[in-house]
This record gives sequence, C-alpha cells and structure tokens, in this order.
Amino acid sequence: MANLDKDIFQKEQAIRFCIVNDMTPFLEVNVQNHRELSSTSTVITDVDVLGVKIDSTGRSRRVIFDCKTLGKTSPINRAFWARGLMSFAGCDEAFIVLRKKASEAHRLSARQINVHLFDEGQFKSYATSCSIDFNIDYCYSTSISSWDKLFNAASGNPSLEMYSSFLQNEIPIEQDCVRALRKFLVAIGKIRGELDPSKPKHRAIFFNSVSIFAFLMAQVVHDLRNVIDFDADEKQFENILKFYVWGGRDSYLLRSKLAELFAIQREGAASPEPELRDWPVFMELTRKLLDSPVDIQKCMLPLREFAFMEVVDEDLNKKEYVGAYISKSKRLRQFSAIMARYLVDSNKLPKEFYTKLEDVFNTLRA
Repeated sequence: MANLDKDIFQKEQAIRFCIVNDMTPFLEVNVQNHRELSSTSTVITDVDVLGVKIDSTGRSRRVIFDCKTLGKTSPINRAFWARGLMSFAGCDEAFIVLRKKASEAHRLSARQINVHLFDEGQFKSYATSCSIDFNIDYCYSTSISSWDKLFNAASGNPSLEMYSSFLQNEIPIEQDCVRALRKFLVAIGKIRGELDPSKPKHRAIFFNSVSIFAFLMAQVVHDLRNVIDFDADEKQFENILKFYVWGGRDSYLLRSKLAELFAIQREGAASPEPELRDWPVFMELTRKLLDSPVDIQKCMLPLREFAFMEVVDEDLNKKEYVGAYISKSKRLRQFSAIMARYLVDSNKLPKEFYTKLEDVFNTLRA
C-alpha cells in the first residue's frame, strides 16, 4: 500500500496507542461518498488510523488519528476539518499529530470539539502516560511492517484484493453492525474458491477474516443481550434473532414477500424464508457468545496476530506474548474456534483452515 510510505512512524505510534488503550486499529481507511451518484466509487478522504472500541453497552466508539504535516493549514483549521470528518463518518474523537507544535489557545479550542492537537513529542508523552507499553514493540500488531505485509497478502489476485479492501475500508466505518455482518458473510462466500489453506498468505487472510467476524459479532451480541431474555425458549430466540438480523419485522416480511414474488415469476417453488447460511448453527453460535459478550472483542487481537504470524518472520518474544494473552481466558480459544468453524462450514471453505487455527492455539499453549 503506497500510502504506508508516508508518515510511517506516526501511524505506527497511532496503532500502538490504540492497542494499549484496548481499541482495535484499522489502517488507511478510505471514506467514500454518502451516496455514490456516478458509475465509479469515489474516495473523498482517508483516515490514517481508525481506532474502534466496543464499550460495555455495545456502543462502538470510533477515534480518528490524522498524521499530517502542518503545511499551510493552521492547527485549528485542521481541527475543524477533523470535526467535520468525525460528524460525517460517525466518529467520537480525533487525534491530530502535527510536525510542529500548535499554540496552547488552538489546542484548548480544539478540545471543545473533541479534537486533540499534538506534535510528535507531545503525543508520545500523552500515550506513554496511558501505558508504558506504548514504547515497546511487544507483539506483531505494534510493528507497521506487519500491517504492510498483511495488506500485500492479497496482491496479485483481484478477487482477494477487492475482499481485503472491503474489510479494510467498509467494515470499520459502517455504523449498522448487522448490515456490515450480512455484507461480510456474502463477501467471504464470494471468495471461497480463491482461498488455499496450504498458502501462508491465504491463511493470513482467513485468520484476519475471523478477527473481523469477532469484531462484528461483539457488536451484534451486545445489542441482543439488551433485548433477549436469557430464559427465552428456542422459538422466541429464533424470531427475535431473525427479525434483528434482517433489520426488523417489516423489513423481514418485505424480503420474504419479494422472494415469493420472484419465485412465482420464475414459475418455481416458493423461496425459503430469508436467513443466513447454516441458520441453526448461527443461532447456536450466537447463543454461546451471549454467555460472555465482553470476551468476543478480546478474540480480535490474537486472531489478528495469527494472521501476521503467517506473513512475517518468527519472533519468539512476540509469540510468547500472544500465548500469555490467550492463557488469560479460556473463552478466547473457545469463541475463536466456534466462529472459525462457522465461517468454514457455512461457506464450504476447506476444513484445513479450521485445523490450522487449532494448530496455532496448540503451539502457543505448548
């Protein structure tokens, strides 16, 4: 990715800040028009690093990190630009890392609109005050070169490049987690014939996909736990989940009616009710994840580390860190395994992808 050649150090610092503050970082996220009115997609701007954290209520808190030189734009004008982008993209806060210091007045004014203005030194001091681990390259995610190699894993295959771009650009900025989930499951189904578990780069893409799936399911399950009674019977649970996944009862009935009309027009049998692939398995997966919603997002870091491990040189210290992280909770392996198995089985991916994931867990445990 060409953009990674610019402001590499600042972007790495932003990624580390996200990780030490329990945010999930997304690198170089393109922001597109609200509605595209031309035949081609238009990128109106990009976010250097986007950090996302799902709080205890299930709400996604998004933080923009902008790594730019000061240039001819004053710091406060850059803050106004960031505030506009926050509003457009549904973000809550922004950090702008400048080459030169902004005046105290500009910094204070920017704080009134949830924008932080720092130069590199100030940002480093601020981040270090959050955690001393900020200065340590202790896992694969804390090195910008790992991200560069993961981006390049799809290079040369147009279908995988399009899929990776979707994960990188659309998923983190989508504010409707259920719509993002449906689009994600369709997208991974379209590339199932492109993935070969014998190739490290393809394993990296799969492990990263499971990480994204965990990101989406964390939001979905947090939503559901506020509306579903834990003693609900199977039929009641299914109805609520079905209406939720398809955007409400009216939307679900409309989809069913359209499917029925389409089937009649084609003189075929009535189409089945709209549902995700392997619906009973998805229901069971969701029920299990409801046991501990806070642990779902925690699966993202080790799964992303697994993806990096497939495309970078081995580092025993970093592998030891990942192993220690996993050992903190039995839920991490359990949840990662059931999410990976669902993606494999529902999309008819080679079962070796699941066994490879199990092998990594076993290796780190040993």
